[in-house]
Amino acid sequence: MRRNGAGPRRAGPGRRRPGARAARGRVTAAEPRVLVLNPSPLTGPIGRVWGRAAVEARARLANAGVVETRGDGGDADRLAEHLGRTHPAVVVAGGGDGTVHLVVEALMRLDAARRPALAILPLGTANNVARSLGLAAVRAGGTAALARALAAATDGRARPLDLGHAADRHLVGSLALGMDADILALRNRACARWGLGRGAGGYPLYLWSCAVNVLARRHGAPARLALDGAWETCRPYNILVTNTALYAGEFRFDAGDHSADGRLDCHVFADARDYVRRFVRAWRRQVAHERGGAITPAPELRRIREARVELAAPVAVQIDGEEVPPVEALTVRVLPGALTVRVPAAV
Repeated sequence: MRRNGAGPRRAGPGRRRPGARAARGRVTAAEPRVLVLNPSPLTGPIGRVWGRAAVEARARLANAGVVETRGDGGDADRLAEHLGRTHPAVVVAGGGDGTVHLVVEALMRLDAARRPALAILPLGTANNVARSLGLAAVRAGGTAALARALAAATDGRARPLDLGHAADRHLVGSLALGMDADILALRNRACARWGLGRGAGGYPLYLWSCAVNVLARRHGAPARLALDGAWETCRPYNILVTNTALYAGEFRFDAGDHSADGRLDCHVFADARDYVRRFVRAWRRQVAHERGGAITPAPELRRIREARVELAAPVAVQIDGEEVPPVEALTVRVLPGALTVRVPAAV
């Protein structure tokens, strides 16, 4: 088994040189790749699904070097250094949204001219980014979902992917300030108090944290908010900035994927009632989408290039499901077409 720092196999005679692209935006099986795996601590059925998928991915991506994350805070730097030495054409993020975020942070440390493309093997729980891009979670879709993701990695269509940037980090899927960040913080504190892993508890613990925060806490602070330079005064209960259509696994605020339109989507929630009402609608929109029904974007959605918020007191923030220290001021900007992503050919 290859570990961190182990490079991909060297290209033999007749293989494409590192970084070369196939014609018409496709990736050939001979192109050098790196598979970044998050070693899942899960046991039981989900752990077995993850293990089978990881074995299949290693076999199908036969010319890919494998890097396993350590979760100690240095993964992005180590991966960026590894990619800078090996120059793969594609980096396959094998895990959930946290693994995708990690890989993106590493990619953005590289010079744009030599930045590999991103592919995703959705081995996580929510898989918001992968599912928004036309893939399916392996834990739910099994063999068919795995085959679709591997086909996208080896022979997928290339398309641009916008990113956001805030608090010295890049966001692939979402940023939340206020209620949603408080939910995450309480859940993480509960995991620490009860000796659980950061990813433990799943949706039951998430829903418990949500209920506690809705019923027993006040969120946000008086603020000045500028969306593309137009200032307004408010006390936001929650500010959500999204780049992909899916959020928190089961909520859809947009009708389709707009992650390559050069804008981010901004949602400002006024209070608890507004928050619950709009999330219920977002859940219904996702159910209708999965059933093939016609849906429309949330009427409150605003597409922006930049958001600036100035708060009267520090407020919690999360980016792609990771806690960020509370802030009194924050600017979120779009980075149009910052990455190339591999998606299924039919998408």
